[in-house]
Amino acid sequence: MKKMFNLLFTITLSLCILGCSGDETENEGGDSKVPINPKSYIQGFFELNDMHITPISGVQVNKEKKTITLETSFDAPKEYTINEGIGIGIAIGSEGIDKGLINWTKGSTYTEYYNELVKKIGDTSFNYKIQEGLSYKSIIAIADTLMSINITCDKAIDNSHPAGSNLNTIFSMYCEDPYAIVKNGYRPLTDAVHYSLDGMNSTFPYSLYGSNLSSVNLLEKPYIGNNIFLILETAPENSGEYVFTVLVTNKSGKMLEKTAKAIKIKGIK
Repeated sequence: MKKMFNLLFTITLSLCILGCSGDETENEGGDSKVPINPKSYIQGFFELNDMHITPISGVQVNKEKKTITLETSFDAPKEYTINEGIGIGIAIGSEGIDKGLINWTKGSTYTEYYNELVKKIGDTSFNYKIQEGLSYKSIIAIADTLMSINITCDKAIDNSHPAGSNLNTIFSMYCEDPYAIVKNGYRPLTDAVHYSLDGMNSTFPYSLYGSNLSSVNLLEKPYIGNNIFLILETAPENSGEYVFTVLVTNKSGKMLEKTAKAIKIKGIK
């Protein structure tokens, strides 16, 4: 049975609604909500306290148009090909609302923490009304600066990537980049490593960062979104079930490791 999985927004937006709905107000149009803090683009933070990972498929990257489709799904019995956008979805701080820092119901402790962070990064002059006519979309960031993300597999991908070896060179990483939006005056970026979400109204200030995982310097990418996509770029030599494990380390040296459910992948042989 297919399980639809919209990793990018569903988990964190649902958590925000649970934790924040009492503080949101309807905008003038009456058909969408305005942010709790209308002067900040980032509406909440998670620390590296928890992590959920899951297999995904359906991610499509158009490098010519600089767009990404992130309406993902996963069907465990199916055998996927490399062209079907398969990989691993990571959600930092999503295992429980009380384990993250998104829960506004914690009161003044979290509010003070949040206000200190947005002031620290200069996210204090956003005007949500530039999105007039659009439903407001909460942007969540990782409060910690990550140092590394490493992915391994229980089986060999090919001779160059034996079982248990680092696979960062054959995965691409995509994530929201809210701090880059803040630094760019709340405008989307159009450089070589930033993409737009396919189908999203271009008036929304939004950019996705994307690059080969082995070349990403996470220390230079603070306050990225807490949903991260690792997309497999190289087909394994042999067909079979592959189990991927992700190890995330933050700047302070804290580590979280999780293993995803098996993915059936069609090999090149």
